[in-house]
Amino acid sequence: MKMFDFTCPKCGKFFYGDLTLIELKVPIHCPGCDRYFNYDEYIKILAGKKDVTLARLNKPLTEENMFEIIYIPEK
Repeated sequence: MKMFDFTCPKCGKFFYGDLTLIELKVPIHCPGCDRYFNYDEYIKILAGKKDVTLARLNKPLTEENMFEIIYIPEK
């Protein structure tokens, strides 16, 4: 799984997200301050970053377990 790292400009919380979120242009949620960043906002913050983090899953990602592995906040 390819991940990106993100530091919230509002609260300074550092967290990781799946690159699929960027490819799908979905909002990114900060778990620190509960703010949502839309694609236009966070793509400017991530511009110029070249490092990609690789994450390893303990088990294959399936439809049954994806919500246990991937954090998807409720609005």
